[in-house]
Amino acid sequence: MAIRIDKPNAEDNLSYRQKKEKHQRIKVADLSDKMSIKDINEYIRRYQSGEGVIEILPPELTLEELKQLENLAKKRS
Repeated sequence: MAIRIDKPNAEDNLSYRQKKEKHQRIKVADLSDKMSIKDINEYIRRYQSGEGVIEILPPELTLEELKQLENLAKKRS
């Protein structure tokens, strides 16, 4: 087990991975607050078929959230 000593609070690989996974789950939850599941599924359907997706995207989405949507669509193909 590796320990990072370059920071004042040393952390091992396991706690680092758990913290990172928790942070990623929070990001996904933020996206679901802005779009309904139906809208997310419609985005994935349109993305995979090559149709335009601009009409269903809410204007307050950030670039990071758009990348998450794209990655989700790629995973489901």
